[in-house]
Amino acid sequence: MLISAAALLALVYLLFSEGSLLLRSALGITVLLISGHMIATANGQKVSFGLYLLGSKRGINVITSLAKRHSKLWMAFADWGLAFSFGLFALFMFKDQINKKTVLLGVMTIVFVLVVVLPYLPLVLSFIRIPQITESISSSAPTQTGISPLFYALIGVSIIGGFSLMTMLLVIYGGASILYTTFLFASGFLSANPDYALLSNQVPGVAPLIPGVTIPLFAGVASLIILLAVHELSHGVLARIAKVRIRSLGVVLFGIIPLGAFVEPDETQVKKLAKMAQDRISIAGVSANMAFSLLFFFVTLALLLYVLPNISTGGVFISAVVRNSSAYNAMVPLNSTILGWNNQTIRNSFDLAKVEASYIPGTNVSLLTDKGAFTIIPSNSGTIGVVPPAQSPLEYQVAGFFYAVATLSFGLNFFVAIFNLLPLQGFDGWRVYENRIKNKKLLRAVSYLIIGSILASCLPWLWIAF
Repeated sequence: MLISAAALLALVYLLFSEGSLLLRSALGITVLLISGHMIATANGQKVSFGLYLLGSKRGINVITSLAKRHSKLWMAFADWGLAFSFGLFALFMFKDQINKKTVLLGVMTIVFVLVVVLPYLPLVLSFIRIPQITESISSSAPTQTGISPLFYALIGVSIIGGFSLMTMLLVIYGGASILYTTFLFASGFLSANPDYALLSNQVPGVAPLIPGVTIPLFAGVASLIILLAVHELSHGVLARIAKVRIRSLGVVLFGIIPLGAFVEPDETQVKKLAKMAQDRISIAGVSANMAFSLLFFFVTLALLLYVLPNISTGGVFISAVVRNSSAYNAMVPLNSTILGWNNQTIRNSFDLAKVEASYIPGTNVSLLTDKGAFTIIPSNSGTIGVVPPAQSPLEYQVAGFFYAVATLSFGLNFFVAIFNLLPLQGFDGWRVYENRIKNKKLLRAVSYLIIGSILASCLPWLWIAF
């Protein structure tokens, strides 16, 4: 407890201190590495570079109980995961073991996610506090209307090879594009004509999601607990269905920071199973994450469309006015409350954002407040330049918390599901590919290529740090 308290104080100090981000990050990692080694050693546990397992046998009976109920449904659930993970390739990878109807359901899932769900993933960015990423994405405007041919190509690739092939190609493309841009900068640097914008405009392909730092603290912790719990629980249930003994379950820690959860099946028993049983155990976590991503997608939409907009906060209180904005020029007073926009009642910030989005450029707007009416001409985008208060009524804060949990759970479950399909050791996708691909040299080569692409995607953090 003393070591944990000291490590926590050190991390808090580094978080709020000034100085190089790279240096503070390195010191933080050092603190976690040393504290993890000390805690694990003091408790007689194995430790590897500050990483250690905190396990228990509690909860195994719950997993066993779930496995006894609807075992066929659980196996069909895992088969659905194999279908959307590998697309039409599943017919060849798992021939005579997975039926065409399941593959069709997997393909339908792929199309639904890419066409219907994917456009809403930017909602997750509103809860991620990484300016280098969110600002770059939000400031990039589409260059053309309609759907890009590349999007149709993405759908085609995903149908053929599932989310696994799609993720592999996107990771490799992301790393290659960063390397190419870095090469262009290096060429200009050597010719004494460097274009530093080439580096500053690069967006990292990998980013840390730390509750309280880059994502909201309580909503972030809740969403991560949901993500880890459903993932590992599903692995455990499919293992018990296959009569595999569960040794323990618990969490993986780096120092005092939980990095993940684990269910430890008896690997000697797993290796004796038929390949399909092994694949179902491996893919179960991905199936659970995708299912919960879709579940929270609908919860997010329900909260966004039907709950938050209908909670009245008595209007929009103006805590600040942007200088030289339309509200500033019309002398709309501070500490007043917007109650109406032309003939429409403004109950909350959702109502204000809605009327701003539907504004016809160049037209006058009658803005009704509790301190009088004002005629203003908003900007072409409809904004009037008022800033609502950081705090809102309790009812609105509670609804906002559930909205944050739902949105983060929707996004994080999706990303964990598709990235777990990469053929990297320790990932669920690796176990399936290793089971099914005979050419191990090819599999390792693809694995090294993906690792290189991920490392290349991290390069922009160096330019950001300096």
